[in-house]
Amino acid sequence: MPLAVIEASPDLAIELDVPNREYNPGETITGRVLRRSHVVSSEALVSIKLYGRTKVRVDYTTNSGNGSQHHTVRTRFDLLGSGPAFNRTIFKGPIHIPPDGSRAESWPFSLSLPTGPVNPQTIREGAKKKQKYSFLPIDPAEQITSHQLPFTFYSKVGSFWANGIEGYVEYVLQAEFFEQHTSRFSSTPSAKKTASAVLPVTIRPPPIPPLLPHEWSLNRFIKRQGVRTQRLIPAFAEGDVELSFKQKTLKLFHSSKVPKYSFDVLVLSPGVIQLGSVDPVPFRVAAVPKFGAADETSEEVRELERSPMVNVVSLKLVVKARTEVKVNSMWVADRFIDRTDKFFEWSWNWKEGEEGMALPVWDRGLAAGAAGAVGVDYGDEKKGKKEKKEKKGEKEGLGGGGGGSSSAAVVGPEGEPPARDIGAEMELRFNPMELVYKGGTAKMTALLYPDFTTYNIRRTHELKWEMVLSVAKETVKVSNSHLVRFVAPWT
Repeated sequence: MPLAVIEASPDLAIELDVPNREYNPGETITGRVLRRSHVVSSEALVSIKLYGRTKVRVDYTTNSGNGSQHHTVRTRFDLLGSGPAFNRTIFKGPIHIPPDGSRAESWPFSLSLPTGPVNPQTIREGAKKKQKYSFLPIDPAEQITSHQLPFTFYSKVGSFWANGIEGYVEYVLQAEFFEQHTSRFSSTPSAKKTASAVLPVTIRPPPIPPLLPHEWSLNRFIKRQGVRTQRLIPAFAEGDVELSFKQKTLKLFHSSKVPKYSFDVLVLSPGVIQLGSVDPVPFRVAAVPKFGAADETSEEVRELERSPMVNVVSLKLVVKARTEVKVNSMWVADRFIDRTDKFFEWSWNWKEGEEGMALPVWDRGLAAGAAGAVGVDYGDEKKGKKEKKEKKGEKEGLGGGGGGSSSAAVVGPEGEPPARDIGAEMELRFNPMELVYKGGTAKMTALLYPDFTTYNIRRTHELKWEMVLSVAKETVKVSNSHLVRFVAPWT
């Protein structure tokens, strides 16, 4: 079930008025069919048609007592049908193109794209049976006509022998040239196809207005961290002050005599990302001191005038794409139709002293306010994990990015602790083929599509981040992953 590729020759070719243009649903495709090679015919016919389809192929291997067996299953949905709106005769009559090619023939065409599937009869044929193999409702027919026309898409995960999944949505122009033909077995002339041409066209997702600040659907993650080291005390804070053997031993065995600083790491990461956005992706990080009686922060640290500084040493972002498909076979196990593929990873390391590394420092008054607040909870990690599992199945809706911890109120200026927006400072922006950041770009290994669901294909994404933080020359690592919804650009 290969993707359609360009087929053109002097016998027949298709050209668009605007080459390589991408179309929105509802727009009109205009172009021409050309013939340059010699032909003489008293009656010729040229047709042009546009077809769209979404196809899936699953390859998998099963093992039995007789060895392993390879299986292939497929499913497809035709989106446009073969009606006159998408299958037209653009020329009929005599034709003469001289052998020297001094004159070519050109026939213009115009085909309007719908905003949704217009082939409900074929799509819902045997609906009661086929509904099992469709993510979208296909019965009754009114359901189908309200669906959005899916954009051009291609994904392949795995291989022929390694339980591979291949799925795509394609739209193709096909032109055919017929000549009058008389068979020696019949005196009645008939039409004979003597040339054809193929040109795939790209349908892009409908544009979405720029996201408003609340539409980033920030995921709130919080985790308690702590470090034990004598360097929390100003007398040992400088790097050239050597610790004694006894101090190093106490630190090695995490003795309670070694000062400890407890703090919560609060991360606000995007649950929705717009491709090609002019606004940078928000990624806000705060370190919230924990000075309560049960927070294990040592008394000598609580008595400091200012909270210890927390620095971001490194940041890593990983994007994973999850492709789910449905095929018309009850014998395909679930493990063969759901694959997650990591196709992008980006890391950044700050050098000590670089701008953009240090998180805001809480002063004593603000820290005391946080410690003295009654009923304040920055989130429960176990509860966050439970919420993540519950939201794992959420694939639809603008705020579909799930996961993260409780969004309880946070004490601080304007209801939040002072944070640093690393995403804004580094000017992080996702484009379909790259991540743009301040000073460079990182290429994707595959095209980053918006999330979508069509009849037999569903595409979702997961964002994983990992940070290393430094406190008094000690490091801690925090990480989290959650669903993130990529949406189409505005233009």
